[in-house]
Amino acid sequence: MQIWNPSLSSVLTLPSYSVPSDSYGWIKIFFRFGFDPKTDDYKVVKLTAFANGFRVKWWMDIEIYSMKKGSWKLIAERFPSHITWIDENDVVCADGHDGHLHWLGCTNGKEDTKTIVGFDFGSETLCEIPLPDSTLNHNHIMVLLGVLGGKLCVMSCYKDVGCVVWVMEEYGWVKHYVFSQFIGCTYPFGFTSANKFLIQDQYYRLVLYDPVTEEAQILKNDFSFPECEAGKIVEYIDSLVWVTPAKRIETERSQV
Repeated sequence: MQIWNPSLSSVLTLPSYSVPSDSYGWIKIFFRFGFDPKTDDYKVVKLTAFANGFRVKWWMDIEIYSMKKGSWKLIAERFPSHITWIDENDVVCADGHDGHLHWLGCTNGKEDTKTIVGFDFGSETLCEIPLPDSTLNHNHIMVLLGVLGGKLCVMSCYKDVGCVVWVMEEYGWVKHYVFSQFIGCTYPFGFTSANKFLIQDQYYRLVLYDPVTEEAQILKNDFSFPECEAGKIVEYIDSLVWVTPAKRIETERSQV
């Protein structure tokens, strides 16, 4: 596994991480990347599960890689045992910039029963966040997580309504948008830093929609990820963060 900063053409190869024996079942590993403002550090969170098909039998210890320290460590917190799978439809890198990560988890082996699991880099603790009540309606096509204006949001798509966007405010979920023009087989990727909505519409076009001006820009016709290939859409922002662990940098300086 590597961390790459294309602005500086710098690549950091992470040290080996533990992989348990698969004698108890199929092993599934989930990785997420984020920034910890408390320690001014970039970190990778690793979740490991023993699974039977697409259902987790049990979760192993959570490991965190610190870019400053250049090493992995186990934490005391355990992933909730009733979360039996993590929804991997997050083809947009949604969060991790403000010291928190979020996963959409399936509970008790049911694909249509979901909850949000949040992780705090600073305290290294987990919490559960209930989804908006309306997403419990099974008429929706899908539910995805995203970020709107720096806040966690939930995007829920319905065949006859369109896309509904809920944002986590201080006192709970608030409905911000209903994109009724996107009805049918659509797939929301999320919002850009300029709060524009990126979506694949029913005609398989990649569309960037501005909720303020109500203008839609077609970015690509007949858009889809290659079959059997994992893909993510990320908004690229130049960064001068050097992806070499601080300890290694100090050692290199002392040898000059």
